[in-house]
Amino acid sequence: MANPDDKGQAELVADTDGEVKVRLDGSYIAQALKACGGMVEFKLTNGYSPTLFSANGYQLVVMPMLTTESSEQAKKDREAKAEQGEAEPTTEVKTEPTTTEPVAEKKTKRNRKKEKMAVTT
Repeated sequence: MANPDDKGQAELVADTDGEVKVRLDGSYIAQALKACGGMVEFKLTNGYSPTLFSANGYQLVVMPMLTTESSEQAKKDREAKAEQGEAEPTTEVKTEPTTTEPVAEKKTKRNRKKEKMAVTT
């Protein structure tokens, strides 16, 4: 198996709303650009989630390669989400007890009838 660090590296100039490092297989990027026609809109949220290439109504999803940085970020994000879930107060919902009638289960019938088939050789 080839070492991914032996591959080339490229930096792209783009209009962004933040900064993130992502590792993508170069052949997948080339295929995405070719399929979309060259200029694309490239959307990503972090270094470990799928990326979206889109152009002229065509969309293509590419999964990034897992790196140490991206797996650490994923772990931090999961921990932050867990802490946020614990910090939110739970609201108690009171419901009135209701009675329900038992419902008989329907048994599905299986068709065990064998059909003759013609076989030609």
